Amino acid sequence: MNPIRSTFPRAAVLALAALGTFSAVPHDVDAQARRRGEEPPAERPTARRASDTRAPAAQGLRVRSEALARGGYAVVVDLDANRLYFAKGRRVLWSAPVGTGTGLRLENARGEWDFDTPDGTFHVTYKAREPDWIAPDWYFIENKLPVPGRTSDARRFPRGLGAAAVYIGQGLAIHGTDKPELLGRRVSHGCIRLSNADALRLFHNVQVGTEVVVVGGENVQPDDAPPPPRTSSSGGTVNSRGQRVPPRDPFVVELEERETVDLLVRLDEELADAAVTENRSDWPRVASVLLFRGIADGDDRALAGLLTRVHDLGSGSLRQEYATFVSDAFTQAPPRTLEVIGRLDRADRALVARAIVDAALGLYPRQAGDDASTPWPTKRAPREVLERSGQRAWDALRAAEQAWRAEHGVGATAPRSRSDL
Repeated sequence: MNPIRSTFPRAAVLALAALGTFSAVPHDVDAQARRRGEEPPAERPTARRASDTRAPAAQGLRVRSEALARGGYAVVVDLDANRLYFAKGRRVLWSAPVGTGTGLRLENARGEWDFDTPDGTFHVTYKAREPDWIAPDWYFIENKLPVPGRTSDARRFPRGLGAAAVYIGQGLAIHGTDKPELLGRRVSHGCIRLSNADALRLFHNVQVGTEVVVVGGENVQPDDAPPPPRTSSSGGTVNSRGQRVPPRDPFVVELEERETVDLLVRLDEELADAAVTENRSDWPRVASVLLFRGIADGDDRALAGLLTRVHDLGSGSLRQEYATFVSDAFTQAPPRTLEVIGRLDRADRALVARAIVDAALGLYPRQAGDDASTPWPTKRAPREVLERSGQRAWDALRAAEQAWRAEHGVGATAPRSRSDL
């Protein structure tokens, strides 16, 4: 058995939960770590849970969505309820309150702006972690400030869109906020606001092209008053230009200071919690820290630990969402991820490869085929440029693609390498 695999298979967790013999958080984490050949964890950071985002079991979303209709992933935003849903097929994987457009209008000699959130079908065009906000003219007019030049640094607000942003076209983004107390209301200038924890979660859930369906809003009336100024929040730091830089998520900052072995144990605990309770689990933020550590810092144990945990999650909602994190790791750094996958044993390689393929094609908004736009994972890294371990992983991806094609009746062959011709 791989020494960094989780010790909590989901089936065993659920069986123990049914018998009433398993608590939400495993008690003997020191023994747990020793069984994996790891050092016992240091004191763990205390979870700071965001608002409740539990998903109703098997809730169906009655929206027009090509992706959901074929069983794929999509984001749905309900403007009437001010709520976002991340779903796969008819199953809501998680949901959270959002802030949406006020519906107010601003007119000035420089232009006119309607601050509503439009409905319709969009697709993810880009995503970014802790992005700056480039303020448009209306920000300065609304705050009675001189309007700077188009390229002026005065327009750039560091981390102004929170922990992460998912851009969906037409100048719109789903992004984090340092004013979570305003979520669930119509307080934005058109963008869709999430808590920073949920914005980071969505960042890993989606890929470029993922469908975003915005519904409702037909009978929404404008608010009586404009939203609070963007500069009203406290906390953070002030940069050399006198601009306030919002603070980073303190829970994520604490996690980043922990050793990888501690993070892997914490991930096991949070996944076990998510598997047996309806409470909000912090596993997405723990997984995010491991993912960035594995990709950006070259930490093999962090990346392998993140990838292999997908094995123990059964086939339900938790695994379906977790697979999007696995796929995101691959999308961010295909050769590096393949290198790590290639060092796993054959069975582990096959399971991780299948998770990547299922999520990548599930996040594609249309039916997969042999057209150039279908995101077959093997197209992201030619086999010929990989080292031997990476080639083993590439072969596992190709086998997973062939299995997916056979199950879905798509074509007859998967992408081939030159060595096969």
